[in-house]
Amino acid sequence: MTRKLNRIVFPLAAFVALVALACTCGGSTTPTPAPLPTAAPPTKAPVVLPTEPPATKPPIGSGGAPFTLAADPYVHPGGAFSVSYPDGWEFDERSDGIFINEPGGFSSMDMSFTNVGQPLDADSFNNYIQAIEANWFGGFTDYSQESVEAQQDGSTLVLKTLKTSDSTPYTVFSYYWQTGNVIFEQDFWATDDQYDAYVDGFVEIANSAQTDDSAASGAPLYEFRYTFTCPDSLCTFSAPYGWTYNQNTSFDNTIADVFTAPDGLAYVESVAYDDGTEIARSVAGAFALGLLREFYAQDISVTDDQVQSDGSERLDWFSPSGGYSGETFFETRGTTFLMLTFVANDQFWDLYQPVWSDLVGSYDVP
Repeated sequence: MTRKLNRIVFPLAAFVALVALACTCGGSTTPTPAPLPTAAPPTKAPVVLPTEPPATKPPIGSGGAPFTLAADPYVHPGGAFSVSYPDGWEFDERSDGIFINEPGGFSSMDMSFTNVGQPLDADSFNNYIQAIEANWFGGFTDYSQESVEAQQDGSTLVLKTLKTSDSTPYTVFSYYWQTGNVIFEQDFWATDDQYDAYVDGFVEIANSAQTDDSAASGAPLYEFRYTFTCPDSLCTFSAPYGWTYNQNTSFDNTIADVFTAPDGLAYVESVAYDDGTEIARSVAGAFALGLLREFYAQDISVTDDQVQSDGSERLDWFSPSGGYSGETFFETRGTTFLMLTFVANDQFWDLYQPVWSDLVGSYDVP
């Protein structure tokens, strides 16, 4: 098993340094914390809600699903998977999966796949599942994870309840399983009052799935992403749903947002510092370099320093003793200092670099 990368950023210490360095540069003594960042609404629609429920549903507990399965299964383009589905339900096909919705009804199902680049061990696989649950399902109102259960076929079942934007209560269950470098996921949605009528049919559909990880492994790494908004809406960029997100606001004037790969071998950290005092560009350069050498690695070696067309500055660096490398962009926006850093174990830099490249490519100033 590949050696795990030890955590190489110490945010709490870094936050102290941010405050201290800023103060030596004429920072304000009155804290003015930046507002918390927000995540944009997810783009993967879970359900289509009608104005009123259909009148043809069977009563709860009558037995049997209120649908029949189509004669032929759905096959995703490229052959990544096939799965049975209710006859007459509507399709919304994506490059990474399929959303199938009950016409005029509340229920739906979704099947998708994610190329994670390499097989994940049990802990990393669980990290991925919990990241999806937190970053995607956790965005709904009253999300509550009821149970997480290992299945005999090697998949993991996650049962949860939540409410959609119109306050409709749903019971949702998801299956996650890993085949090679690919994680497959099935999600089944039913309103609380219809769950008992649908669950048996949904389980039958779940058991019908056939997958081909070789056909799915060519997909972009961690393709399922969302738009993250930086503090005070100073920027936006795409982040993988499958990476664990954490935020630290423990220190005055500072917000640090961290996105970590499930196996801990790479992560992205976005830092925003604002004490109400404008930071000169020359000071920002010394500030960033001091943070890198003091808190990312004492033996850091900068291999490239380039001013970008948008006015930011990029530093490429590595730690000989740590066996990891990084790339950092930093800039000042009025009184705000922004620093965006990618760090990866040297052996896995090439694996995770496409995620970083896409993130930087999606970086936008509203």
